[in-house]
Amino acid sequence: MINLDNKVALITGSSDGIGAATALLFSSLGAKVAIVGRDQSKLDKVAAECEAKSPHNYKPVVIKADFMKDDDIRRTFEETNSVYKKLDILVNNAGVICQKAFGEPQALADFDRVMQVNVRAVILLTDLAKSQLIKAKGAIVNVSSVAGLKSNSSTWSYCMSKASLDMFTKSMASLLAPHVRVNSVNPGPVRTDIIKSMGDSNAIWDSVNQIMPLKKVADPIDIAQTIAFIASDASRNMTGSIVVSDGGFLIANPDTSNTKFE
Repeated sequence: MINLDNKVALITGSSDGIGAATALLFSSLGAKVAIVGRDQSKLDKVAAECEAKSPHNYKPVVIKADFMKDDDIRRTFEETNSVYKKLDILVNNAGVICQKAFGEPQALADFDRVMQVNVRAVILLTDLAKSQLIKAKGAIVNVSSVAGLKSNSSTWSYCMSKASLDMFTKSMASLLAPHVRVNSVNPGPVRTDIIKSMGDSNAIWDSVNQIMPLKKVADPIDIAQTIAFIASDASRNMTGSIVVSDGGFLIANPDTSNTKFE
């Protein structure tokens, strides 16, 4: 059974999608959470829902921050620490995606943006938080992607960032053991706002559904439940693991996806 009662968790990118679902689930399991995002109105909504779900009526620490800015990353940790004075769980979930084709004028600028948010911000925040996590014998969960395991030329920079994040996970698991467990969750397609930035989300989902072995695109709560398990003592024997939760996306074969066995 997953028990996060009175654990302190910092969850980045938690104004919507996987991060918001994780904050709500953690709150319902008794955790004290700090939520971080760029949209104040969305953060306020998530915060109210977290408080309502908390069996202890804990109010989250709410931090508006832009992880393109190192100062905002530092402030995120400082504000969390100033309130809670401890940290048991760090969920590095904030991420961005772009589809600038290799060689386009803005491709390198977009690459820098993706690597800043998806990789550098994780490195900096982990460095800031490691002392508190060591004291707590805590856990880090990095939200990566199957994009780090399977190349896609249209999202090449995003794939690179997630492959880098997976290697960072393994490196930190080795460095911080036995005090802190560090694992990665690698979702496949998930119904979140990040897909809307890529164009017609309905068309994207229709295309993805055709090849999914389980014929289901994940909802944010599906990934949040995996994060909660890995962050809890229920997974105390796990570190350095790359945990895929993708509905079978990586094993999908478009040529046989519609085959029926009677």
